[in-house]
Amino acid sequence: MSFLENENEMVIDMTYSEIGAMLVEDWVNANLDEGQLYADFRFAEMSDSNYLKGRFNLFYDLNPGDQYYLEWNEEL
Repeated sequence: MSFLENENEMVIDMTYSEIGAMLVEDWVNANLDEGQLYADFRFAEMSDSNYLKGRFNLFYDLNPGDQYYLEWNEEL
């Protein structure tokens, strides 16, 4: 049993959102510590967006076989 079971759902949802925002900020900052290319790579890699993966590859002029190249479907 959790103490949250008796708490207001709106308060819990707001707190989850705040925690999520802090975790994302920490994650982004940790990636930026490795450099902008790496931070962009991790963002695009985590995304489900074929478009973002393609835009990342194009922006950094990456080709299959390159270290940070992300697989994507050019036809979509």
